[in-house]
Amino acid sequence: MARRVSAARALARERGIPLYLVGGAVRDLLLGRPGRTADVDLVVEEDAPGFARELARRLEARVKLHGRFGTAVVDTSSGERLDLATARKESYDRPGALPRVRPGTIEDDLARRDFTVNAMAMEIARRGRPRLLDPFGGRADLRRGRIRMLHPGSPCDDATRAFRAVRYANRLGFTIDPETRRWIRDAVEGGAVNAVSGDRIRRELALVFSEPNRGDAVRELGRLGLAAALHPSLTVDTATIRRLRFAERLSSKPGPAPTWLVYLLGWMGEGNEGMVAAVAERLNLPRREGAAVRRWPHTSKRLVAAARAPLPRRIAAIEGVSADELIAAAALLSAPLARCLLEARKAAGLHLTIRGRDLLAAGIPAGPAVGRALAATLSARRAGAIPAEEELSFAVKAARS
Repeated sequence: MARRVSAARALARERGIPLYLVGGAVRDLLLGRPGRTADVDLVVEEDAPGFARELARRLEARVKLHGRFGTAVVDTSSGERLDLATARKESYDRPGALPRVRPGTIEDDLARRDFTVNAMAMEIARRGRPRLLDPFGGRADLRRGRIRMLHPGSPCDDATRAFRAVRYANRLGFTIDPETRRWIRDAVEGGAVNAVSGDRIRRELALVFSEPNRGDAVRELGRLGLAAALHPSLTVDTATIRRLRFAERLSSKPGPAPTWLVYLLGWMGEGNEGMVAAVAERLNLPRREGAAVRRWPHTSKRLVAAARAPLPRRIAAIEGVSADELIAAAALLSAPLARCLLEARKAAGLHLTIRGRDLLAAGIPAGPAVGRALAATLSARRAGAIPAEEELSFAVKAARS
């Protein structure tokens, strides 16, 4: 972060213009968590794309321009990212619409932000110590551990801010301000969430599920009415929280890593075809994710039943099943049955260290007996009946029997 910001500060000083560090980087610095925010947001009260082009040249980096919003992204060769924006005002033609933007001051820019803790800026190009701009009391809210919106119309202008309130409160261990909670509930009851596209809701939900303590986050979504706004059947009760917490523990174990989708599946429980289809449509899920959600009632029932079956049937049941589906199904079960189901994944990944040629070299004649012996040996290995070093002797004996 230091090199990127130092280069930007030097350029701003050469041009004699203010340069502001804004958003999460300021919040995390004040919380004593520097480096928690990977991306750095800077604002200038002039042409940000032009500023970004020159900065990218000096950093030998790539630049991507977004003309509509007067923003630019500088990507360095080390993978670090710097977001630059022209200070701007925003207005909304209707709830849920993308904002209409026009140039403004840094005060205008801070006034358009989601929460007070994100509506602070540091003027970093000035000589001497950086100056903090905090027009909405964000620093006081950091001390109080509070997520607070700037004005009553904020969740109506952009209902995705309601999901972000849950995410930030969950991440920081903060509470959502009571007045903000009322504004969110009023906006939800007024249909603000319905006005937002499925793509935007899906992205926000995926971000909520990308951070720890998913059960607590979903409980908050329920309290604010956001769960029911997605679908009335998305309940938030003790069983829901248990499943999500269990899925989170199971996701941390060795094996293929699941995605955010495991928590959506876990939230739905075993679901029903009507509900899962409606959720998939509301979130405008991409093809792969949408297919997994729509088949979830069938998949979950099949996997839950397989957990009680012998190992060969468990292995057959999980064939072609994603990590998201397998872990979400395991979270529906008791801990012992969940282990049985996940053991099948480990067993299915076992492969023999011997081949047919090894049996031929051991004196077994070519023919169907070789294939049967290898299949029997693989089953024995997956069942834990023999270690790898006994594969050949077991296979030879099986071929001769």
